[in-house]
Amino acid sequence: MSTNLIDKGNGVFEVTTSIDGKEWTDAQDKAVKKLAENVQVKGFRKGKAPLALAKERLTAGQVYEEAMNIVLPKMFSDVVSEHKLNVFYRPDVRPTKVSQTNLEVCFTIVTYPEVTLGQYKDLDIPLEKVSVSDEEVKVGLDHLREQNAELVLKENEPAEKGDTVVMDFKGYVDGKEFDGGSADNYSLVLGSNSFIPGFEDQLIGAKPESKVDVNVTFPDKYVKELAGKKAKFVCMVHEVKTKKYPEINDDFAKSLTIDGVSDVKTLKKHVKADLLHQKENQAKDKQFNTILEAIVKNAKVTIAPQVVASETEQVRKDTINQVTQNGLTFEQYKEITGFDDAQLEEQFKAQASTRLTQYLVLNKIAEVEKLIISPAELEDYYSNLANTYGMKLEEVKKALSANEARIREQMLQGKVERFIIANNTKEEKVETEKKSTPKAKKETTKKPAKEEKTEKAE
Repeated sequence: MSTNLIDKGNGVFEVTTSIDGKEWTDAQDKAVKKLAENVQVKGFRKGKAPLALAKERLTAGQVYEEAMNIVLPKMFSDVVSEHKLNVFYRPDVRPTKVSQTNLEVCFTIVTYPEVTLGQYKDLDIPLEKVSVSDEEVKVGLDHLREQNAELVLKENEPAEKGDTVVMDFKGYVDGKEFDGGSADNYSLVLGSNSFIPGFEDQLIGAKPESKVDVNVTFPDKYVKELAGKKAKFVCMVHEVKTKKYPEINDDFAKSLTIDGVSDVKTLKKHVKADLLHQKENQAKDKQFNTILEAIVKNAKVTIAPQVVASETEQVRKDTINQVTQNGLTFEQYKEITGFDDAQLEEQFKAQASTRLTQYLVLNKIAEVEKLIISPAELEDYYSNLANTYGMKLEEVKKALSANEARIREQMLQGKVERFIIANNTKEEKVETEKKSTPKAKKETTKKPAKEEKTEKAE
């Protein structure tokens, strides 16, 4: 087997290789036998006809294609070994010559992107100091009252802002009902801004078992069929409910059944601690993102266009999936946002490039700093899961065995993130010197869709 390698730049290589003689003819013979299993010859059961008869019903193209499926994995493996290529992405395969005596193919191989780190330590990004005011505690208590409010029926009383109306409605444009414009027994909180502007305001004052005609104009940025059009919604209000809020007292505090909370004083303490914890996590996330942004800016990463294009397509699929989960089509999403295909493609490409670059830089830091996940750390991870869910350790290992590579990668990402924070924050460095171990940080970096691609390449 002879090969010819051409460096196309950006980590992309074209390798032409060929096989002939017995290796190729043997592959064709195997292909004929495999294809014959599905050949129907009159007078014989499917796949049971003599090989010579079955072969007559196969085209050369069918045989060559199946034979290539047999030999290509070894051809690719040999090429990678010969030229010592660190494959990052599934190869593109293009047959250039195919005959009974010879097969020549060209592999386009994308290797692991080149990453050159700049400064990634001693950036000294401060962790923002946070606190919780008495006013914020009061807002937190009000939020608890909101969560625990009881909805009670209003008897023959008009609906007010903040009330919930239960109604049937039908929407009309130009005197005709339109798709998606009707519902039965729909609960709408007035003032929630769930519906188009002006809709909810016209239901204020409505009483139970009353009919209300709501006239609105759809926004210009809306689905094309309705954008900018006037509409009438005929609403039949069945019920009006208002919220009855509990008083903040010791009985309310006890009713929440929160550990350590027995009265208003301990409830306020709990709310303050919870709010402080939220703010601290937000500050840590902000700090890490700032550090990572600086590290990425200092690094140089060369990514093949094919990889960016594939990751861009993955971002596109993720967006479409999210849009459809929210009950819209992608075309409706474009109409509402006002973005055309070209603008969205640029956004997707930017997100893909950022995701890939961050992932590659973090991996490079792990490589340089020799950060790994030891068998003991993985064992601890499984043990913690077993304890959390009340399962046996071996059951957890068996259930997650297929995902072990991904688990290791997620754990490694967390270790790299903690390393980065500990080595780029003055306060954290002092703490490290005192306690010898860095403080754990929340894992925030999203992994790109590269994993699946690498597995296919392998």
